[in-house]
Amino acid sequence: MRVIVFNDIKNFDGCLNLVNKNLQKGQRRFWNIDRYIPFLLEKIKNLDKDKFSKEELKLVKTFIYSGRYNSKIIAGIKWSCGNKIKELQEIIDQERLLLDNISKHNLDKDINDKITSHVRNIIAIFEKRKKDYLDKINKQVKNRIGQAEFFKKIESNPFMDLRTTLLKQADGEIYQKGVDVKLATDLINLAYTNSYDIALILGGDTDLVECVKLVKDTLSKVVIVVAYYTEGDPLLSNISDLKKEASYFLNLKDLTQEDIEQMSELRR
Repeated sequence: MRVIVFNDIKNFDGCLNLVNKNLQKGQRRFWNIDRYIPFLLEKIKNLDKDKFSKEELKLVKTFIYSGRYNSKIIAGIKWSCGNKIKELQEIIDQERLLLDNISKHNLDKDINDKITSHVRNIIAIFEKRKKDYLDKINKQVKNRIGQAEFFKKIESNPFMDLRTTLLKQADGEIYQKGVDVKLATDLINLAYTNSYDIALILGGDTDLVECVKLVKDTLSKVVIVVAYYTEGDPLLSNISDLKKEASYFLNLKDLTQEDIEQMSELRR
């Protein structure tokens, strides 16, 4: 049976973030694509041994879906965060000037101490916010470098195909848009051209529900979804209706620690 992997990188990373909640502070696991693709193909056989173990599963292609950085996005977030930092610094300077003015007046000691403590707390709050914006800039610059290295690795592999959209940025935040549309389009088009028997979707996006119904019910394709789900707790899940529509669902929450270790790397 021919398998095509549809890997929504951001969504699948979100699954691992839920796994990481159980790790010690300062420890994080990161998916290793060279490990988790073959591992999950083996796991498929256990979902329905009568159906999958009799025939060899053949990986045809892995499609990688992701938002893509460029210099304009980085410049945009530097400008946006820079403006916020400038505004915060102006407030901090005003509060420090107020502290200087207070020291020049002969106020009651108790009142003076309370005002001074209050102003210093305000300064500390805005200093933290300023640091948060600086951290956002540094994080995105670092992420762009890491993404470039990851994309270079993917592009050198003939069995993998990058499917990207340009990242967007607003108010110091970067987000991806249109990735789910690309995935849905490929899922349907490749089903119509009979390019696969099994669609292995990594990450659960509710927007895929209708196209999953189509390729499963109308085009008779097997759809397997791999995601993280906790019964009754949407905060500990990254999947909802898609779980119900898939032919099979592999819950990362049910995997053992050894399984997760086989698919990922521990970094500090």
